[in-house]
Amino acid sequence: MIEKIFEIISPDMCIVCKKEGTCLCVECSKNQLVYKKASCAFCNTINEDFRTCKTCYTKTKVSKAFISFRYEGIIKDLIWAMKYDNKRSYAKELARYLKPEKGLVCFVPSDGKTRRRRGYDQAELLARHYSKIHNLYFIKVLIRKKHISQVGKSRKERMQNTLGNFIVAKDIKGADLILIDDVLTTGSTAKECAKVLKEAGAKSVNVVALAKG
Repeated sequence: MIEKIFEIISPDMCIVCKKEGTCLCVECSKNQLVYKKASCAFCNTINEDFRTCKTCYTKTKVSKAFISFRYEGIIKDLIWAMKYDNKRSYAKELARYLKPEKGLVCFVPSDGKTRRRRGYDQAELLARHYSKIHNLYFIKVLIRKKHISQVGKSRKERMQNTLGNFIVAKDIKGADLILIDDVLTTGSTAKECAKVLKEAGAKSVNVVALAKG
């Protein structure tokens, strides 16, 4: 409802050509977007299907991590605006660029302070729109125990902040899960989420994200 009101009061304009209607028009998306080549998200070894390589799979329970773009250029500007400039409406369009997959749709929750400051969780918005686009069931399953922002943190600090920081709030035994996030940076958060989801009985966990930082 809130997004509908904003669409009427202040409709989105293409971030490139300023055409009214969406944050990135069809023509500009063709000229500006360059999709990321398929690879293991954790070591960047090129492959054909975004599958986590055997070596990295021993350290994480993520089966595949589908990443659409590198975190640069126009996609970085769009994600930044969605997260930090209150452009929550951008999530609807950006969700269209997430790789299609089958399963129950969930998301990596933001820390509580960030969510309260923004008034929304961008990963949750992406996940909800993604589930509608692909006619999939959305489930809010992960909860953070500690609320520590990962912005600006080193790889070591990110790993320390995520260890033991998530609990599973729903019965997911035997489920194939699609874990939605906006940007995969070190991958430590996705790894920890996948770990607890698998421990809770998930059959598989595939990450789907817009960009790799």
